[in-house]
Amino acid sequence: MFPLPFRALATVPVLAVAVLLVSCSASPKLPANAGDAGAVNPSATPSSARPVDVTKLDACTILMQADAETLIGTKLTEPQRASNSDVASCTYPGDPNGPTAQVEIYIGDGAKQQLDIDKDKLQHAFTQPAGLGDEAWQEDGMIWARTGSTWVSIRIVTLDDAAGFVVPLQTAMATALGRL
Repeated sequence: MFPLPFRALATVPVLAVAVLLVSCSASPKLPANAGDAGAVNPSATPSSARPVDVTKLDACTILMQADAETLIGTKLTEPQRASNSDVASCTYPGDPNGPTAQVEIYIGDGAKQQLDIDKDKLQHAFTQPAGLGDEAWQEDGMIWARTGSTWVSIRIVTLDDAAGFVVPLQTAMATALGRL
C-alpha cells in the first residue's frame, strides 16, 4: 500500500498528540520556596464548613451592594448575577459617568481557578492576610479566601491607588465569609 517511510512519518503526528495529552493532564506545580507567591500556608487548618452549592447561591447576598459601595467608596449600579456549575458571581458596576468603579465577588471553584492563574501562570506578587478563613491570598485589587473547600474572591476595578484598598478588601472578605 504505502512505502514504509511514509507509514513511519504518519505515526509522528499521532505520537505528538499523545505526548501533548499526557503533558496537559499533569497537575501544575507550585513554587517550592515560601518567598514565592505559590507557597501554601502549611499551618492553615481546614475548617469543617460544609461545601457550598454554587448553583443555588445568589452571590449578591454574600456581598451586598452596601458592602460593595463601602469597599469601593462610591455609588454602584444594580448588580449583575450569574452562576453555573463552578461559580456564583455578582458584579456591581459603577456609574457610567464616573468615577471608574466596579466590585465583583466569585464563590466556588471558579474563584480558585482565578487564584491559580494569577499565581502559576501570571506569577503575581501576593501577601497572605491573617484571620480570613482557612487560607487567604491578596494582590493589588483582589483578595481570595478559602473556608473548608469553598473559595471566595473579591475584585475591584478602580483608577485609585490599590494600596488604599488593602484593608477594605480584607474587611469585605471577612463580611462575605461570615455570610457563607
